[in-house]
Amino acid sequence: MSGNSRYMLVQYVTVARIPLAISVAVLLQFAAAKEPLAFVVIGLLVVQELTDMFDGWLARRLGASSRFGSLFDPYCDSIARLITFFGLAAAGMCDSWLFLLLAVRDVSVAYIRIMCILKGLQVAARVSGKLKALAQGIGAIVLVVLFSFGGPVGVKKPWLAEGVEHAPLVIEILIAVVTFWSLLDYFKAARHKPVGEPLTK
Repeated sequence: MSGNSRYMLVQYVTVARIPLAISVAVLLQFAAAKEPLAFVVIGLLVVQELTDMFDGWLARRLGASSRFGSLFDPYCDSIARLITFFGLAAAGMCDSWLFLLLAVRDVSVAYIRIMCILKGLQVAARVSGKLKALAQGIGAIVLVVLFSFGGPVGVKKPWLAEGVEHAPLVIEILIAVVTFWSLLDYFKAARHKPVGEPLTK
């Protein structure tokens, strides 16, 4: 496999998250509890998260890491997760304020990255960003699993079982806390890193 083929393979794995997220968002609008479509959505979400874990490993394995890839990966992550949580919010599986928080965080971090590049900083993913991605990915899957096994989970809709009526709110708060912490972490790092020092761990 040529160097260009290896490079393009990694980019295809990365960008695959976007059509997967679109499929999830669309199917969520037609999914019903305890029916096959809801479980298809879970499978698509799992595959979406696996591509996020796999593309970086694949790039290192194939020697296809690049500056473009280091920026394209978080771009695809951001777009895919926003589409996913928009779909969740539209289907009543999470509150719209969570989607708004994710959007504000990702737009803000994008501008922080731009400012860092202009200052001569090397831009790389931070631990907080990876934990944010993990929290959002697992959180989305758990929300759909709850719906799949128990029924609609919106504020004005019945819950799957007595005693877990606060589960979605707890999940949303956890996602929100990690997401907001990640934003503060990137902002703090960008303010204090000297020119030329990597914006990383």
